[in-house]
Amino acid sequence: MEKTLVVTDFERSCVRWRIDTTKKAVLTVSRPLPMTLNNVRASLDARAVLTDPATGLEREYVLTASCQTEQVWVERDVWHNPPADMCMIAACDEFLIVKRWDKAEKGVMRHPPTLGAQPERQLDDPVACFDRYGIERVTRPGRLLENIEAIVEALSTNAPVVAQTEYETNGFRVLLEYPVKTVNFSERERYYQVDTGPVLLPELDAGVTPLIKAMQLAFVAHNSKDWAEFLVCAPTPVEPGIKVHHYSRVVRLENVANRLFVVET
Repeated sequence: MEKTLVVTDFERSCVRWRIDTTKKAVLTVSRPLPMTLNNVRASLDARAVLTDPATGLEREYVLTASCQTEQVWVERDVWHNPPADMCMIAACDEFLIVKRWDKAEKGVMRHPPTLGAQPERQLDDPVACFDRYGIERVTRPGRLLENIEAIVEALSTNAPVVAQTEYETNGFRVLLEYPVKTVNFSERERYYQVDTGPVLLPELDAGVTPLIKAMQLAFVAHNSKDWAEFLVCAPTPVEPGIKVHHYSRVVRLENVANRLFVVET
């Protein structure tokens, strides 16, 4: 009997936030705004849920798709100079903006400059920064692919596939969920291998608080049910005194549970 569970419909899920300068000062920009009101809709790339088994309490985090830093509502010179790749790690009551320039520790200033340099990982309170803010997660039934035949058959179609990786670490049960954007498979040798991202990887061994600061960007690969390898984005030396943010640090997790689902429409 096929198993059907609820999974995230990443194509229809997003984070929304709204800036209204008539109500509160802007804390997250590096250029003056030409408007007083701006709404943002950013689709989701991944999701992570941390559960404390002792209490059952959950913390949910989502990762937005990346964009490039821009000046909105202008006729030319849209892209910031220097530009940065930007995404948001969002929870219901906090968010972390991740920015990556052409080198680590670039030192680009915020606006106004009295706010100091742009952090590469800016933790903030949505109530203080935005007029409105919310995570809109849409769910769909997902049919569990229970064997390699079902996986290969599903991957041979155009149906969206979502993966989950679940494991326990440092006192938490971790559930990672992500759309399978890129995957290799063979009906002859009967294998699959997910190679997709970015996903969220919580690194909890250092006792980081709040927990959102433990979230790292990574790509994930696996071809069986019980292990996964992550390629983590980290400051990476390219020459003496210069580092860039690059997917370069490998983390392998054993004793995980990988599951693949076809998203039912």
